[in-house]
Amino acid sequence: MKVLIIDDDSMMLRMASFIVKKAGHEALTAQSGEEGVALARSSRPDIVFIDVEMLVMDGFAAAEQIKSDDTLSGTRICMMSGTVTDEVVARAKQLGAVGVTGKPLNAGEIINIING
Repeated sequence: MKVLIIDDDSMMLRMASFIVKKAGHEALTAQSGEEGVALARSSRPDIVFIDVEMLVMDGFAAAEQIKSDDTLSGTRICMMSGTVTDEVVARAKQLGAVGVTGKPLNAGEIINIING
């Protein structure tokens, strides 16, 4: 499976990429919402993990752009956040995300979401 991870924290990108690759999947990474949306359009991932809190384009805006692209409308999205609040969960559901995972990342949870 092709997994795109969008996060402005390079350490989180490395950790998430390691988890994804260790589970036998292809990992693509982007360090901004803009870069992530462009990479999603060019690579057509099966699932995208997006950090909620990023500068310039936050994770929700990136998710909206991905979901509004007809060629990516079936792409699964999971939001990532250091603070998983009811508001974050509600907004993620409104966008059609398959879930919200907390940070620091839990490898088992990430793998379950990918395989979900």
